[in-house]
Amino acid sequence: LVAMAGRKRGRQEAPAENGETGAQQAQQEPAEDGKNGQARQRVDRRAEMADIARRRAQHFATFRDEDDEQDAGNVHAGGNEARTLGPWSSAVELVNAREQAAEARRQKVAKGGADEEEEEAAAGPHLSWKPGRDPKTPRLPPCPVRPLFELCIAMLVEHADCIDSLAGLPDVIRARLASAVCEAKLMTPEVAMLFARDAPGEVVLPTCVLLDPPALTELVAECATPKLEVLELGFCGRGFTDGTAGALAKAAHALPPVDTGPSTSKHAQASKGALNVRRLLLGGVYRLSDEGVEQVLGVTPHVEYLSITDGSRIDGAMLHNLRTLTPALRNLNLSGCRGITGATLSSNLPPLKSLTHLTLDGCVLVDDGVMSALGQGCSSLTHLSVTLCPAVTDTGVSALAATRPGLTSIRLDHCAKVTDRSLTALAAGCKGLKRLSVCRVSKITSAGLNAVAQNGCLEQLLASHVPGCDDSVMCTLVSHCKETLSDLDISFCRGVSDQGLGHLVDSCEQLQQVLLFGCSQITDRFAHGHGNEQLARTGGIKGFSTSVKGCD
Repeated sequence: LVAMAGRKRGRQEAPAENGETGAQQAQQEPAEDGKNGQARQRVDRRAEMADIARRRAQHFATFRDEDDEQDAGNVHAGGNEARTLGPWSSAVELVNAREQAAEARRQKVAKGGADEEEEEAAAGPHLSWKPGRDPKTPRLPPCPVRPLFELCIAMLVEHADCIDSLAGLPDVIRARLASAVCEAKLMTPEVAMLFARDAPGEVVLPTCVLLDPPALTELVAECATPKLEVLELGFCGRGFTDGTAGALAKAAHALPPVDTGPSTSKHAQASKGALNVRRLLLGGVYRLSDEGVEQVLGVTPHVEYLSITDGSRIDGAMLHNLRTLTPALRNLNLSGCRGITGATLSSNLPPLKSLTHLTLDGCVLVDDGVMSALGQGCSSLTHLSVTLCPAVTDTGVSALAATRPGLTSIRLDHCAKVTDRSLTALAAGCKGLKRLSVCRVSKITSAGLNAVAQNGCLEQLLASHVPGCDDSVMCTLVSHCKETLSDLDISFCRGVSDQGLGHLVDSCEQLQQVLLFGCSQITDRFAHGHGNEQLARTGGIKGFSTSVKGCD
């Protein structure tokens, strides 16, 4: 920098040596002095920085005991703690901490699990659970060999385009094959027609995204026979329109009257121009209106299970005639039909006296008024699901629990306004409640869950993402529901420990599935130490992150 400044000064003085006047030189001198001053400042600042770097290097390179006096020229702040600055000191600290942690683990192993026993004693006598087997011995992974039936299904799926006919194949196997084909995304119009031909009793296609309106119209016209009892078309919104519904009604009107026979004598005979369908599912029908639904229901008077989901064009007008069109209806699913208002539901659902199962998931207009109306009108209601209904509060749930003592199943997932007051009301009014789902309801605590569990009837408890679910809930389930509990979901419930979960799993012999997604506090001590061999053999514990290969 000094050399560059000198050369610049030389170039500026050269015109004066070649005969410039004194006035020109006087004008250039102030500018030259300013530039030279800036250059000297830069040189001085860099020299100062270099000096600081040398002193720092000398400080880090020289070992000093902690009792030594601090160097007066040390540029670091913090006294003796200044020696911990820098990359080398940080690396040494990390290495020392790693060695200390390894030594602590060796001492813990040498004690033979004494620390674990101390933790159990501190937790209390009600959680004095001990592993039924050695936690250090991993369980063998499930057998990887696939059943012969699954291998045959996989081969048929691989060569689905080569199949000429499914005549004579039982409906149960047809449904399994259709599910596998849909999973492989091979349900083309040509393959779909295989499941509609030969007058099947069941047409179950879980995914119809590849079927356009002409293909789906041809399919429903082909399968509309007197033998058809189950029609399930999932994700059929692309192809199922009002025109498709009209084609189904037209094909049904062309059928002769059919006697259902003595095997189904409990049902009325199929009238002329009507199908004998008992189960009807149309999923994702975003192009279907209320008029199209009425056309379908007009030719399916014997339907007992009706599922019309995600109908964005459905506003509930078809509910006015639902009692007349489907007098035997027992199960109704209107999930995702956001256009249906609470007033429409309150006025049209209570007259359905035979209705036992009702699903209104995602119907955002469902409120406490609907809950009260269902409690007062639907005398046979036993199963209710109102997941993702933000307007439902403790008032509505309490009103329902007070008027429907026969309720055995309720789902309140994502209902953010629900608290322990609702669970207390359900525990007091619905003594026979068997299935409870409160996933992602953050205001619920262990007190509400314990109140429901104390009735002793719970078969299924789904409480994922509920912070209040802890070991006390596990103990209550063991005390009152160990003979009935079969399904438990405590994903992301960080208050449940190895002791609480191990105590529950070892005590509940009917337990078939436990979901533990996100439970980072659960260790291999539970996974390898619990004594429920039936649960381990069937792979019922899912979502647990472990170091053992083969465990979910």
